[in-house]
This record gives sequence, C-alpha cells and structure tokens, in this order.
Amino acid sequence: MYIKRTALILISIIAVVLTACSDKQNSKDSFMIGIVSNSNGKNDSYLNSVAMKGITKFANEENLKRNKAYKYIETTSSKKFKKKITKMAKANYTLIIGIGSNLSNAMNSVAEKYKNVNFGVIDSSVDQPNVISVNFSEQDGSFLAGVIAAMKTKTNKVGFIGGANNEIINRYKYGFISGVKSINKDIEVLTKYSKTFSDPKKGAEIAEDFYHQNVDIILPVTGLTAKGVFNTAKKIKHSNQGDVWVIGVDRNQYKQGLPENVTLFSIVKEVDEAVYDLARQVKSNQFHGGKTLIYGLNEDGIKLIMANGNVDNKILMKVKDFREKISTGSLIVPSSKKEYNQFKDQIL
Repeated sequence: MYIKRTALILISIIAVVLTACSDKQNSKDSFMIGIVSNSNGKNDSYLNSVAMKGITKFANEENLKRNKAYKYIETTSSKKFKKKITKMAKANYTLIIGIGSNLSNAMNSVAEKYKNVNFGVIDSSVDQPNVISVNFSEQDGSFLAGVIAAMKTKTNKVGFIGGANNEIINRYKYGFISGVKSINKDIEVLTKYSKTFSDPKKGAEIAEDFYHQNVDIILPVTGLTAKGVFNTAKKIKHSNQGDVWVIGVDRNQYKQGLPENVTLFSIVKEVDEAVYDLARQVKSNQFHGGKTLIYGLNEDGIKLIMANGNVDNKILMKVKDFREKISTGSLIVPSSKKEYNQFKDQIL
C-alpha cells in the first residue's frame, strides 16, 4: 500500500511538472504577432514595409521565427482586411496590428467581437478597450518644413500635394502652410490633392503645373505618386531650367532626388518604432487598450532629416527656435482648416 501510494504521489508530481513545462512552452509558442497591410500592400506603401522593420527588430531580440511567431499579410481591400484579421483573431494571435487610415471600420468590428485579442492600429483610430491607436503629430514636422521652405524659396511660391483629402494629409497641409506663413505671410502656397497614392504620372502632371507657375519647392504627401514629382524636379534641374526642390515624406528620400540633388530634406515618420513599442508592451504585459498614443517631436516620432547641406545654418537655427516652442507647448500647430484659420488671425 505504501509503495503504491508513493508511486501515485510521484506520478502526480511528474504530471504537475510536465504540465507546468508544457504550459510554459505553449505560452512561448503561442506568442504570435500579425501585421496586416492597408490596401496599398507592402511594395506600394512605405508604412507597411517600415512596420515590418519594427516587428523584425523585435523578433530578432526575442528569437521569434517569421511565419510562425510573426507574420505579415498584404491586403488589397477593406473586405479582405477584415477577413484576414478575423482569421488571425480566431487563431488567438497575441497582437494584431493594422497599418493605414482606411482600416478603422474593419478593425473596430473585429476588435469588438474578439475582446481577448490585443489590437493596434497605425495612422488610424479605433475606440475599443482592446485596441491601442497610434497616430503622429505630422503637423509639427510639416510646420518646420514650412519654415524651411519659406526661408529657402527664391520665387515666394511653394506647393503642397496631398494624396487624399483626409485628416492625416490635412495635418501635413495646414502645418506646412502655417509654417510658411509664420515666416512670410506674402508667400503663396499652391495646394492640390492627387486623389491617389500610387500614380507617378499624376504626380508628374501636378508638379509640372506647379513648377510652370513658378513654384520652386514642393511638399508631396502622396506615397508612390511622389515619384513623379521627384522625376519632374530632376528633369528641370538637369536641363538647367530652374533651381527646384522636393521635400521628402515618411522616410529619408535623399537618394530619390539623386543625381541632381533635388531633395531639400525629409520629414521622417518613425512607424517602425511605434510598432516595436506595441510588441514590447504586449510582451511585458504592459499593453493597455483603449488609448491613443501620439508620436511627435518630443517622442522622436517625427524627425527632419537634412540632405547634403542643402539647408544653411541660419535656417536651421530658426527651425531650432520653432521646434523648442512646439516641444514646450508654447506653440500649438494647426492640424485642420478650422485651427489654421484661428492661427492665421493671430499671426497675420
């Protein structure tokens, strides 16, 4: 009897240990992150590719294997996006991140149904207790860009091209105009929406029209459409028809302007760091849904990357002064038409 009872106790202990080990192993194996692109796809959108950079950094630190512990999926429509993230939610992914401003409705619907799954959205907003929304203060970076453009222009005409008339693009737009007008109210800012993020021909068409009207600096927030803006600027500069510039957006686009050197500087959005932070929060059990995180100048979410000495020190000193005002809160940059109209009345 004693032997049997001892054997049963040993078996029970072994079972508990094995179960604990199994649970620990399952916990590690079940940690899965999914990245679902917007309709532009990885190859057509910088945001998608740089988001993967952030997850890859995290995966390397945690020794996570691609397509097992983390996976990237491209989508081409909102319907497919909803289908893809629903599939991940059913598979109990630990964190699902959607990239892009056109995903909010689909993400809201899935997050509401799968409340035990953590979700993150980049460049979008979803009001659910298990979703963290990540946005950027693009208007702050574009305000500083406007300051540089106003001090650099020789024609007193600069241009802004937006890929769409939406909240994010307009943060860029009104921040840029505000920066320009803060330096010189008489500088004319031409604006136009390309209504596409993937048509370089359309970008070239608008750029040619702007440059023809004597604009010498353009800020295109248009994704792949901006390629046409860069090509047009390079042709003009190569043929000595004028000294024109393009401001890079989202990433350092210095090389995009070579060999003619038409990239004045770039406004860089650190999407990879935001994605990395979301993954790290989940891993350390510090993910608190229902919040909106804003990455701005103080968080290094928005940066200006200068190119080849194209902006002189006098201008950079002015930029530094304005940056300090924004960082301390003494200057609130407009992010919409309404806010710009109020701002305009104060400075003009």
